[in-house]
Amino acid sequence: VGTWVENTGGSEEQGFTLNKDGSASSLNLGFVAFDKWEKNGDLLILKGDYTGLIKREFSDTMKIESISKTELTLSQAGYTVSYIKK
Repeated sequence: VGTWVENTGGSEEQGFTLNKDGSASSLNLGFVAFDKWEKNGDLLILKGDYTGLIKREFSDTMKIESISKTELTLSQAGYTVSYIKK
């Protein structure tokens, strides 16, 4: 739970907010609008809509590699992303 931003050191923060009630929102992710999340074992499942030219619902499943009070690392298809908690 909380707001997680990519640990890139860039000027614009990108990431998502996970709320206790299972709702979610995206932060500066272009055409991706998260609205729900769930944790299933070591998997984080984010659900939402692509809001670009072709609108459609999606579900994105990522493996939780590590998590602490301040850091979160997720992986999917050989790609790993680290987030820090705001």
